[in-house]
Amino acid sequence: MKQFNEYVPKHFMRSFNNAKEFLLKNPKTKVGLIAFLAIGSIYVASKFSETQKVVYKDHRKPVFNEGRIFGSQATSYLKSKELQLGKTARKIMANNKLLEEKLKLLEKRMEAKS
Repeated sequence: MKQFNEYVPKHFMRSFNNAKEFLLKNPKTKVGLIAFLAIGSIYVASKFSETQKVVYKDHRKPVFNEGRIFGSQATSYLKSKELQLGKTARKIMANNKLLEEKLKLLEKRMEAKS
């Protein structure tokens, strides 16, 4: 049976050994490597914890009123009509105020002329 070294190119093993010597002999790189591994493991653990999903199951059947999820179709239609009527009423009241002011001005002019 062949060894692992026979399958890997020589220059790759040489560069791997050089990197291993640099990392293990220099004390600053040991500290840096340990810090990198610690931070990396914390990061990986936090990423795995983010993907956890909580599913709440309710064994009751959902209630759909008139085939809609958010209320009935009639109430939403009536609400839109109510909004339209409210806008129209506000416009009419504003026009009435303008007409009343014009009427008062005309009455004052008539009194002034007579």
